[in-house]
Amino acid sequence: MAVTLDLSGKVALVTGASRGIGRAIAEALAEAGAGVVLFSRKRELLEQVAEGIERSGGKAWVVAGSVDNESDVDVLFNFLEREFGKLDILVNNAGVSPHFAPFAQTSERDWEWMINVNLKGVFCFCKRAFPLLKKGTNANVVNVSSIVGLVGMGNIAVYSATKGALTTFTKSLAVEWAAHGIRVNAVCPGFIETDMTSKVRQNKDVVNYLLMRIPMRRFGAPKEVAETVLFLASPLASYVTGHCLVVDGGWLSW
Repeated sequence: MAVTLDLSGKVALVTGASRGIGRAIAEALAEAGAGVVLFSRKRELLEQVAEGIERSGGKAWVVAGSVDNESDVDVLFNFLEREFGKLDILVNNAGVSPHFAPFAQTSERDWEWMINVNLKGVFCFCKRAFPLLKKGTNANVVNVSSIVGLVGMGNIAVYSATKGALTTFTKSLAVEWAAHGIRVNAVCPGFIETDMTSKVRQNKDVVNYLLMRIPMRRFGAPKEVAETVLFLASPLASYVTGHCLVVDGGWLSW
């Protein structure tokens, strides 16, 4: 029996939606019928994403801002409350790229920057979204973590720490919010072809090493992560919560 994903009538919020994985997630949710609110720092890029969604018959709204700016977050959630009065799907995708350096060369400023965006941003959005999620139908949260939130990796200790904390936060919130009918899950991508990994992919030696380390012998595409998020956000995953679904081409299977 064929199963069709239909998110018609759902309101979804995607942070970091202007490019890469976030853009792919927003497009996948819109294609499934959800109305998608796009949030990121660069309005021009968000508007391009929204135009593409609407050309394809979807619905999208743009609110520009930073996840670690309280005023921007206020504007966003005031908009959601005013326009929809509910939220069905929250995708916390916004994040900063790893600071590739030995830990001894990592500054306190680097630490604060990554903690604020990768972790505090998710905390603030979940806290602000909770009242709206309770008004949603089969509401759920999907956090975008990383495989380094499950295993260690050298030269990105602080980034790994933020993603490890996000993974545990996801599980804890899933336990707490189950009583409210809200599911909370995460995806943990491996190496995906995005702007965030572009510098890494420019180094032939590093690329060769990574491809040898990935059983599927290729990097993932943003669409492959987006489709995993779509599954977790849909009724197909109605009994899935507190789970961190790895999308890594087999990296963690060694």
